[in-house]
Amino acid sequence: MRYLVLAIVSAFLLFSCDTSEPEVDETIVEVVDETATYEESEEGEEAEEESEEGETNEETDTESEGDTDEDDRWASFVHPSITIKPYYYPKSEIVYSTDENEFIRAEIVEGDKLVFYYYEAAGDKIDTITGQRLADSGYKIGLIFAIDKDKTEFKLEKENFSTALAKYDSQSNTPEQGYFNVTDGTIEGIKISETEWEITTDIIWTIPANEDHGDIHHEFELSANFIPEPEE
Repeated sequence: MRYLVLAIVSAFLLFSCDTSEPEVDETIVEVVDETATYEESEEGEEAEEESEEGETNEETDTESEGDTDEDDRWASFVHPSITIKPYYYPKSEIVYSTDENEFIRAEIVEGDKLVFYYYEAAGDKIDTITGQRLADSGYKIGLIFAIDKDKTEFKLEKENFSTALAKYDSQSNTPEQGYFNVTDGTIEGIKISETEWEITTDIIWTIPANEDHGDIHHEFELSANFIPEPEE
């Protein structure tokens, strides 16, 4: 009887045991749409590039507007008057000298040549809107040369400029002032009446090299009728 009771108890214990499988933790997999992310990234880059281009264009437009405003501002400054004296001097010659500042100066004295001197000068520019004066904007320029007194027509070229003592006169507000050699081009003239010469020039004049710069070449063109200097 005792053995029967033990068998029943054992069977009951086996039946009451949990036979279910153990719980497995589920792994949560997050699916990422790489294509969507890439396209979104591209769109972001494009938007950034467009923004940068917009900023660049805006800066360019601003600079352009600034340049235009600057041009417009200077356009209102003009020389109130310009003095021009295209004269010739019979029975004269040119004498050059150097002043205390080592600038070359010219003087027209009595001689046996026919001297031509073109002079042009203007005072400082004035703003036509405000009346403001632009300091150091005035200038004085000139061209001087001599030919044989008996000629009625001539043409000077590079090889003739030294003999004709041809020089360009620059008296503007620049470090280099004085008379400078005419180094290339042509000067042509013809006597068109008893008292009038027609002169045409297309020349290069040169500021010689120094410790600050090399040779500096400038162009000068002129077409004018020359007359004897009026008596004062």
